[in-house]
Amino acid sequence: MRGRPRIRPWLRTPRRRGPKPERGGGRLLPLVIGVGLALSVIFLIDSAMRPTLTALAQARVENAVTRIVNDAVNGTLTSEAISYSDLVTLEKDAAGQVSVLAANTAQLNALRTEILDQVLTQVEQLDSQELGVPLGSLTGFATASDLGPVLPVRVLTAAVPTADFENVFTSAGINQTLHRIMLNVRVECTLLIPGGTVDTVVEAQVCAAETLLVGQVPDAYLELPGSP
Repeated sequence: MRGRPRIRPWLRTPRRRGPKPERGGGRLLPLVIGVGLALSVIFLIDSAMRPTLTALAQARVENAVTRIVNDAVNGTLTSEAISYSDLVTLEKDAAGQVSVLAANTAQLNALRTEILDQVLTQVEQLDSQELGVPLGSLTGFATASDLGPVLPVRVLTAAVPTADFENVFTSAGINQTLHRIMLNVRVECTLLIPGGTVDTVVEAQVCAAETLLVGQVPDAYLELPGSP
């Protein structure tokens, strides 16, 4: 009997194999989940800390602008040797009582213009080093207020500041009144903080001149330029 024919190996039908699984395919889902969780945590932290950061940034800008206004007023009055008598003229009656307070409008307007020019220039030059908020300040703990890296805060834009003068009379004793000429400055600016921008308005009041009036304050006096 003849034996069965021998099947040569090279004639065998190759076995079909399924597609090889892609390398790293099983790691993609955990990676996506991890990134999603990280973004969620960042979003929650930003939502919780942004109001605090905004308030701290506005407070720092307010302090800086108030200091700038004070320095501008004091520097201008000192450099130009401007006194109360240069801004207001007192007219007295026959009895020696003050009857009229006459404002020097031209001098007051020139003083206001020079001060506002200085304020705008210096506000635009404020940098992150002066306005930056330490990260520890966001924790609410006083001991950590100056710790951690500084979050940058700077003035992105600043509108031209406005100002007006105001008369303030205060009793200073028997038959005596302190008259002050106050300069009210208003500065509108946009701050650039981590996460976006915020608009803020800073209002500062500085005494430009004062004197002590003896006797009754006259019922009629000239209004100061720009006064409400």
